[in-house]
Amino acid sequence: MTRALLLFLFFLISFKALPQKTYLVKGTFKGDFEGKVYLVHGNERDSTFVKNRSFSFTGKTAIPTFSFVSIKGSKPVVPDPFYLGDGEILMEVDTVTKSGMRKSGKFEYLSLQTKFFKKGQTDRLIDSVSTEILERTKAIVDKEAKSIETKKNVLEFLASQPNTVASTVILQRNIRSFDKAELKNIYETLSPIIKTTEEAKEIFGSTIKQVPIVIGEKIADFEQANIKGEKISIRLLRGKYVLIDFWASWCIPCRHENPVVVKVYEQFRAKGFEVFGVSLDDKKERWLKAIKDDKLAWMHVSDLNGWNNEVAKMFNIRSIPDNILIDREGKILARSLRGDDLEKKLQEIFSKEVDK
Repeated sequence: MTRALLLFLFFLISFKALPQKTYLVKGTFKGDFEGKVYLVHGNERDSTFVKNRSFSFTGKTAIPTFSFVSIKGSKPVVPDPFYLGDGEILMEVDTVTKSGMRKSGKFEYLSLQTKFFKKGQTDRLIDSVSTEILERTKAIVDKEAKSIETKKNVLEFLASQPNTVASTVILQRNIRSFDKAELKNIYETLSPIIKTTEEAKEIFGSTIKQVPIVIGEKIADFEQANIKGEKISIRLLRGKYVLIDFWASWCIPCRHENPVVVKVYEQFRAKGFEVFGVSLDDKKERWLKAIKDDKLAWMHVSDLNGWNNEVAKMFNIRSIPDNILIDREGKILARSLRGDDLEKKLQEIFSKEVDK
């Protein structure tokens, strides 16, 4: 481990909880505009009306958060994003109407040019460090040498700005210069509040070794917390046919597919069929409500990291709903069985068992 990385880890150990900070976002329109403006930050969304070509938002946040303004007029538009929580964000929006294309035919949309008069501390820090790293490495031609120099500069910044959103952003942007072991060491020392950021979740996802899904081979073992917070392993279901079901409460196709899985579960459960639900939710209350509303009476697990769910990352799940069917020994039988295909496959399996 490099000296810079050791220094970085030392700083992280002494980190204390971040205080709440007041933010202010102010914008003006260059030209007339009537409509609503939304401030999207994390999972929150605030709104206000544009008055006299201007709008503003104020509030408090514990950590700078990747945010953006969404303008909902007759034609919705989204200006440049920023990090909310380190001082004022001042912007000017210039709207220009253009013609575009979509599957349903022509439509009109607004293309925004956003000029920032002032950004928050986190934005300015990220911009300046990114520029400095680029300047220090642009003359290096050899890819390996360039990666080593990039890593060195990133680690120096991490040591000087320990456990901040800016540090996780810079690390995430230069993540290819680090191996999985280095990323894991850094991630494990982050404070709980920093781990909630999307950047930290991306870093965590990059530490997970992906395993292939190969028909006929045993599935890689994994475990995750159930609805009570207890770690549950897929090994507990050895001896049964198991559908590992990747889904989420916010996924509409998943919710449409759930009645199909419920029907099949009730039909084949007594014969030795089980479902193991892996949720890509990030809100526990929504996850639990969907389980109750859809009457999903099987085992459920989640780390509540959304698309950065460790098991989903491990199996390189790119879209949901998705599933993996395994046999009594844990060998993979099929992938992505939807609708009638799942019932037909189980009929085939259990008919063969009866014939033996």
